Amino acid sequence: MTTGLTPSTFENLQLNAGLFLRGFDFSSAASAAQLRLLVADAIAEGSCVIGATRGGGTFQCTPSLRSIEADGLRSPSIGSTVNDGWTVKLSGTMLEITPENFAAALICADVETSGSITTIRARSEITEEDYIPTLCWIGDTSRGFVLIELTNALNMKGAAFTFTDKGEGTLPFEFQAHQAAGEEDYAPFRVIFFD
Repeated sequence: MTTGLTPSTFENLQLNAGLFLRGFDFSSAASAAQLRLLVADAIAEGSCVIGATRGGGTFQCTPSLRSIEADGLRSPSIGSTVNDGWTVKLSGTMLEITPENFAAALICADVETSGSITTIRARSEITEEDYIPTLCWIGDTSRGFVLIELTNALNMKGAAFTFTDKGEGTLPFEFQAHQAAGEEDYAPFRVIFFD
């Protein structure tokens, strides 16, 4: 039987659903052990964790490709394909519904709290404050962690809150990264492996 299994296959797996964090600062982590401590602190403080999800998540990084057409060019040639940019997304389904999560799902919303009552109102105008400066997904690997960080993320799907009898409400999201001015050389994300 022909297979892609190698002696190191089971050392290179991504495991479980991971977690999503907003505004998580991992710059001091130089190893998987240090990242584990930072994540544990974020969970304990409740400061960055978006909350429980259902069904895992998805990372998509899609190039915007076009082929240069020229007389006599019968098929794509090396150099004839141009990447005009990237569409980068992190998506999943929130199980934990908070005012912050609901407001983020609405893309552009104002949140007002008075005592124990929080009111969310959707706006028509997207402001700079609506972008989430950094949105991370961190997942376990066989050796440590993989971290995907999007910059300037907006939920591009809007809110579709689903609730059922004898079930839990869920709120799907699809955050898309956006480039900041002057940072056009790279797509607005990075993937970091911590072994």
